[in-house]
Amino acid sequence: MPEQEPVADAESWRAAVLELFGGGWTFAQVGPRRHDDWRRDVTTVMALKATDPRRWASLNYAPEVGENRSGTNAPFFPWSPEEIGTSLHEVGGESASQLLVALQGDMYQAANIPDLDQRKESLFRSSRTILSRFGDCCRFFTNAAEAHRNPDADLLNPDTEWDCLSVYTTDCGLVAVSDTEIGVFWAFFED
Repeated sequence: MPEQEPVADAESWRAAVLELFGGGWTFAQVGPRRHDDWRRDVTTVMALKATDPRRWASLNYAPEVGENRSGTNAPFFPWSPEEIGTSLHEVGGESASQLLVALQGDMYQAANIPDLDQRKESLFRSSRTILSRFGDCCRFFTNAAEAHRNPDADLLNPDTEWDCLSVYTTDCGLVAVSDTEIGVFWAFFED
């Protein structure tokens, strides 16, 4: 019998977000979707100008820098919706789940996660819990260039470049877009 997919509630969401984004330089925020053009809502979440409509846990562990390079006190530059759209590539649900796990490893590679073999099942359960919040009709987008060529790319250990959206040296992440909510899940690297 196949394992039943988790469905997020406030507590399972909190546990999953803490497991995947509670350490390292990470960002996990959700905001309401208010526009037909979801890119407008993504920029609002990235600028820390949105409140989670369910008031569930969120995290902003972006690295400290000596100056506020974004001008918004957020880790992302203040991109226009059009600029965001050119940097994000649509991926399928399996690729999205893989990427949420991969973001835990150095340079966004799951192979670089300490104790991956022992933690893999738990990490993927947390990934599926996070994604379940957004429903079956959700769309996913990433700045991993590999997805530009293949929306079903294996993003667990991608050999790719990233269209950086933050003020840091390198960043990689996932945007979840439902009819009612926008989730932004990101990891950063700073020299």
